[in-house]
Amino acid sequence: MLPHRATSARVFLLSAVGVVMLAGCGGEAQRVADGKMIYGEHCSTCHQPDGEGYAQVYPNLAGNPIVRLPDPAPVLEIVTHGSASMPGFAAELSPSQIAEVVSYVRDAWGNDASPVSAAQSR
Repeated sequence: MLPHRATSARVFLLSAVGVVMLAGCGGEAQRVADGKMIYGEHCSTCHQPDGEGYAQVYPNLAGNPIVRLPDPAPVLEIVTHGSASMPGFAAELSPSQIAEVVSYVRDAWGNDASPVSAAQSR
């Protein structure tokens, strides 16, 4: 049996590791949830709530190969600066909000791509 002090230290260490792990998971989940709200406010009119877009007008985001790339840079560039008829959102959304909406789009509709950090969207 371990002395009380050693047991307390071990319990504290395991608890701290658990909190850090949960915070990391919660951070990504929260980023995606926040991105869903931003998508609803700023993107769904053109790209539709289900990400299907409108043929020949606004691209389909569901299953879109650019959205699903391992490197999110092209999507971040489009959302930040715009492309063709899509406006850029750098003046309306912060880098954190851009990361959130891109994280949502990369996660939604079976896209299954990794989330994006605010640092990546700067």
